[in-house]
Amino acid sequence: MIPSGSDPARRKANQRRSAMTLHTRMAPTAPIARVQNQFDRILETSMNTAMMPVAMPLHGPVMPMLNVYEDVDCIIVEAELPGVPLDDVDVTVIGNQLTITGRRTLLIPEEAAIVSKERGSLKFHRTVVLPAMVREEGISASMRKGILTVSLPRIDAIIDRRFPMA
Repeated sequence: MIPSGSDPARRKANQRRSAMTLHTRMAPTAPIARVQNQFDRILETSMNTAMMPVAMPLHGPVMPMLNVYEDVDCIIVEAELPGVPLDDVDVTVIGNQLTITGRRTLLIPEEAAIVSKERGSLKFHRTVVLPAMVREEGISASMRKGILTVSLPRIDAIIDRRFPMA
């Protein structure tokens, strides 16, 4: 009778098992990587990635980029809104908050076959706190080369006064 530890076939099987165990211990993230790969494959097959917009967020509201600056008389807000006509933009001022909302509608002829679509219709919304209160009268907005410029006249500064006590 041959002792169980001296059988060459059994020794080789034990070595293979311990090598597999060693491999598993050395790659503890392997299950996570497998799930990630499966998830990537699902996304690739369920969405046509060539048709996904490159620069647009996949979820959540689109927020136009803003510059806000002020001079002595007014506060100026500039918003990047390429491809959006001024008629599709609403500007609201409540207190010291300015809100810009709107939409860009992309029209593609029905007979056209889309080869690649990186731009699409979108809605946007952005609220910014103004550095001072503004007068409703005299607010103006203009659009030039995709930049919305809103000019908001400041409310005259409140003057501190000291009253004599009698």
